[in-house]
Amino acid sequence: MDAAEFKQRFLPLQRPMYWTAWRLSGNAEEAEDMVQEAFLKLWTRRSELPKMESAEAYCVTLVRRLYYDKYRARHLKTVSIAAEELPIASQEDIVRRIDTSRLSDKVRERIKQLPESQRLIITLRDVEDRPFDEIARLTNLSEANIRVILSRARKTIRAQFGKS
Repeated sequence: MDAAEFKQRFLPLQRPMYWTAWRLSGNAEEAEDMVQEAFLKLWTRRSELPKMESAEAYCVTLVRRLYYDKYRARHLKTVSIAAEELPIASQEDIVRRIDTSRLSDKVRERIKQLPESQRLIITLRDVEDRPFDEIARLTNLSEANIRVILSRARKTIRAQFGKS
């Protein structure tokens, strides 16, 4: 494909390519850069370009792929930087996390064994961290009553841990 045929076939597609790039990136300069990069790829591979029915679809797809490649590269770069900055957990930290996880599982089991009203109140307050006024609205109980039920539920769970 010579330069005249290339210009005739692909230059009119600059606008749809630009708008695709702009919609993806949300940045005019980045969109222009992507279109230029797409034209460069098209020009360098002009002898390999297939006979296509829709050059516009081909070009728009090329721009989309360029965007996704750049996005993926940026994402991988930030992930690798973040991974390098992560502290390596010591064996004590890992053991502490496992113990905490086991303890959380035991507490959940004990909560399931509570009477329904206590289970509901402790779940809303301690698990979902909802304020007392919201719990009162949801349960149609007074805040004082909620505090009493919550205290009894916590006391029951503590007593069960004392037994085991």
